[in-house]
Amino acid sequence: MDLNRMPRPKAKLPNYLYHVSGQARVYLDGRYFYLGPHDSPESHARYFALCKIYQENGCKMPEDCETHPDEDAAITVRCVTADYLSFAAKKYASSPERYERQKRLCDMVDKEYGDLPAADFGPRRLSQLRDLLVASKNRRGRHNTRAYINDQVRTIVRVFRYGVARELVPATVLNALEALSPLVEGESVATESVAREPADIEAVRKTAEYLSPVLKAMVQVQVATGMRPSELFRMRASDIEQREDGVWVYRPSEHKTKRHGKKKQVPIVGEAKSALEPYLDREPTDFCFKPEESARWYQQQRSANRKTPANEGDRPGYNKRTRSGESKPRQYSPKFDKDSYRRAIVHAAKKAGAEHWTPYQLRHTAATVIREALGIEGAQALLGHSKRQMTEHYAKESLDKAIEAAKAGPKL
Repeated sequence: MDLNRMPRPKAKLPNYLYHVSGQARVYLDGRYFYLGPHDSPESHARYFALCKIYQENGCKMPEDCETHPDEDAAITVRCVTADYLSFAAKKYASSPERYERQKRLCDMVDKEYGDLPAADFGPRRLSQLRDLLVASKNRRGRHNTRAYINDQVRTIVRVFRYGVARELVPATVLNALEALSPLVEGESVATESVAREPADIEAVRKTAEYLSPVLKAMVQVQVATGMRPSELFRMRASDIEQREDGVWVYRPSEHKTKRHGKKKQVPIVGEAKSALEPYLDREPTDFCFKPEESARWYQQQRSANRKTPANEGDRPGYNKRTRSGESKPRQYSPKFDKDSYRRAIVHAAKKAGAEHWTPYQLRHTAATVIREALGIEGAQALLGHSKRQMTEHYAKESLDKAIEAAKAGPKL
């Protein structure tokens, strides 16, 4: 095949173009689509909406899609959601899962009201979308919870707030949407969320016996500090200050409340400090806890417990796929994520015959123990909450309180 004669592949996101008439346009599937005055918010919104249609149709455009919209053509809901998603793709570039959740929600809005003028989208239609969320089920076949439904409705309102900021939607639309009250308990058939309970410390101790040294150290650090799993995964030597008084202070480069301008400080003392110390011998920008080291340890344990003699069967690193050249070296992620960490914990708990628990429950375990020992302010200081209601109504963050709380944390 002559590669030089192969047709050029179609662009997934064709260019936003200028026309001498002063119009913006985009070339899709052999046709030019005019978008309105060049560089106007409306033209960009129409561009993103058309590109979304183009991508969803396998790089094809419907025959009935208008190429020259009227000058006074209304901005549709589809234009607003598409423009918002272009913004969200950049905002949540480091959190693909969060972006995908917002995209699925925008797709649902488009399916129901995509062609509706955005100025006509009001509380009644928002309420109808909420009813649809109440009636639908999630991927596990369960009805959505009330908290989840209210969160989804708030996200839809956020999309239209963005549209107002872009001057695509009248401010009166946003005011009307915000008038819709959230669902309250008993108002609908939506299920109630089950409160997350603290992990039983004895179950954690039993599970730790079946974890690799890397994972056990992670659990020890988390149970002593109460930090979120995501903060634990991102821990690097360069983020830890080793103070003269012997206290280490971890300041995550990324954390949940960073976007609100808040700083996170996690004191590391006692057992957490001893558990972490062996994993600081790395490049300053390398993550402390590496999945590859954990996987290698499990492989060594399986080899050591192997019953088949070494000269029989598949030798480690020399099996049938390796001899045929089919096997490739496994590629490991540079850090754990919530799924790999959780799966390892759940598997070890099952192997140990311990009660089921998940990593995020360790945060609740630490909060419960510290609250009993030092009161609510101590728990708040260690967990880094800024509002008292997050841990039964707190006051303000204090590093000294957090250090005192860390010393009182639970031990494995």
